[in-house]
Amino acid sequence: MARTSIMNSEGRPDGLQDFVARRLAKAIASGDLPPGTRLSPARLAEDLGVSHIPVREALAALEAVGQVKRIPRVGFFVAELSTDDIEDIYHWRQVLEDEAHRLGVPKLEEADLARMREINSDMLKAVHDRNTPAFVELNRTFHFVPFERAGSEHLIRFVTHLWDAAARYQNTMAYVRVPKDLLQEHHDGLMSAFEARDVGAVNGWMARHRGITLDAIRKIHAAAAEAEKAEKSEKAKKAEKAGQKA
Repeated sequence: MARTSIMNSEGRPDGLQDFVARRLAKAIASGDLPPGTRLSPARLAEDLGVSHIPVREALAALEAVGQVKRIPRVGFFVAELSTDDIEDIYHWRQVLEDEAHRLGVPKLEEADLARMREINSDMLKAVHDRNTPAFVELNRTFHFVPFERAGSEHLIRFVTHLWDAAARYQNTMAYVRVPKDLLQEHHDGLMSAFEARDVGAVNGWMARHRGITLDAIRKIHAAAAEAEKAEKSEKAKKAEKAGQKA
């Protein structure tokens, strides 16, 4: 299997730990580093052109936010996905995003709304084209316009962490499974609420919007769990038959 490089053209900032952590987080969110992948500090250091120290510091930082799991005397691995985890992420997203909208939506300017309309149009095109990576990126940009208007660095930091944590679940093609007409209805409703600067309507649409995405993720992971269970059962049957023949 070909080795995936997580280098890109963005270059390295002064803080090597932050650089490594961002590259790893991006690779995890995109699926380039799938759940369960073993993360070798030596190979990562070589791939990124840094020493082992910032790599280990970055892995520890990602472990602290749940994206990486460390098994003592074994090593680091990309954390597995779980329904309980995404439920928790979406709960706290609702709490913090409702507050971000309360602070930010009344401050939206016409230039913000024009930008959001353009992003919304591009986003819906990505949905119709079944271009999930493009949709995920545009969706994030769209929603962070009012978040940034809230004017709180701490709030943005917490919301960003939750969106980063949710990204790898969203890249399981959840958006493709959601009916396109329903996504368009929700985003058109959201856009109208933002234009009216109606915080209550925005939060109402967002609750429904998060709900359909979360439901799609639940169904995807339930189907994956059933498929894994069936595969294990089939392997057990084959092993039993092989034992009987022996």
